[in-house]
Amino acid sequence: MPRGVSKVQTTMNKRLLSCLFLCLFATSVALASPRTLRLYTFHSPPYQVNPQSQQGGVQGPFGTTVETVRCVANRMDWDTQIRTVPQNRAIHGLQNHVIDGYFAVDESDLLNRFAVPTAPVALEKWYFYSLEPIEDFTGIRIAAIAGSNEAIWLEQSRYATAMTVSYPEQLLALLHRDRVDAVLMDERVMALQRMNGQDPNELHKRFVRFAPLSLYVTMPFAMEYPEFLNEFNRRIADCMTGGFDLSQQEMSQISITARALIQDLIDQYGLVDWLAGLGPPAPLGEVMALDQKWQELSPSRASEKAAEVLSSRLSGKLAQWQYEQDGTVTEIIVMDTIGATAALSVLTSDYWQGDERKFETIVGRSSDALYVGPVRFDSSAQEFQVFASMPVVDPATLRFVGGVAIGMNIEKALRSPYLRPAE
Repeated sequence: MPRGVSKVQTTMNKRLLSCLFLCLFATSVALASPRTLRLYTFHSPPYQVNPQSQQGGVQGPFGTTVETVRCVANRMDWDTQIRTVPQNRAIHGLQNHVIDGYFAVDESDLLNRFAVPTAPVALEKWYFYSLEPIEDFTGIRIAAIAGSNEAIWLEQSRYATAMTVSYPEQLLALLHRDRVDAVLMDERVMALQRMNGQDPNELHKRFVRFAPLSLYVTMPFAMEYPEFLNEFNRRIADCMTGGFDLSQQEMSQISITARALIQDLIDQYGLVDWLAGLGPPAPLGEVMALDQKWQELSPSRASEKAAEVLSSRLSGKLAQWQYEQDGTVTEIIVMDTIGATAALSVLTSDYWQGDERKFETIVGRSSDALYVGPVRFDSSAQEFQVFASMPVVDPATLRFVGGVAIGMNIEKALRSPYLRPAE
């Protein structure tokens, strides 16, 4: 024993060291443990469902959107504490920082004042349903679920909400009793009514909009965890269980609109002769070098080749034609025989399209071939888009001389003047 150190002091030192070790261990465990994300949502089957509706004693709400949020949070090492509450209470809790976030809600000027949205955690398709075909829905009696995203949207739109009820089956009852002229409902919610024995098959429907629904987190939370939003958004695609697909009818409508628009471009600007007059394409190695430089500078500025293509006479005409389509068309690309960009309406992310589906699927096809790509949500533009393309074929020689691809705002395309009203 060191001189001057008593047994009591030695024992105390050992106890102190032991206590310090335990404190450090407990702190490290606490730091390693997942943090808890406190969230509110609302009852909206099949997206969010109250726990009392679940058999088997599962704790907390369930549903496609709930599972998406839980999946993303878990992959980020966050636990989730989720409760279903009325919309007004959820908004109050978010505004007063009682919770960290609230989902799944449509974009809102009110929420934007004190909260920040993630990328969509749910993608809905809204329709007006009616017993008889209706051409104009302004001024008629429309019902929706009280406190739902649809009801809030109706209040802010040109349409008038005649009545709100608590459950979807009540909406259908109002419709069949002639209490309202139409109801506004998500397509998957209506499908759920069909599964539950309701009979909406005889109803007429008119597409209204695609609704991207997000998780809103409080501004203090976003400031405390500055990397949260970017990481959350990056992981959504891997966790989203309620994917987004067009119905067969919607795909048919989009195809009709795309074909009419592209054929109008080909005919109006003589693209058969224009592409045939380009001559042999540049060597692929040269195209790839130009593509690399193009991608390095886009979208902040145009490379020398991009500026050259953009300044061409045809590109100017394409830009004007796109403007005349009132937002339905978001982008136009005219491609040569190997997929290099020959003309365009706006600066694209790359020069060579030859390795992309919009070109690969139309090479060597007949002039009536059409490719329609998957739906994508553009978070910067806050709109759903789809790419469509057709080959350009010389009718005299049946030679493939290039292709035309257009980007379309899918909501506007489904309301296109090329279409008859969807029943």
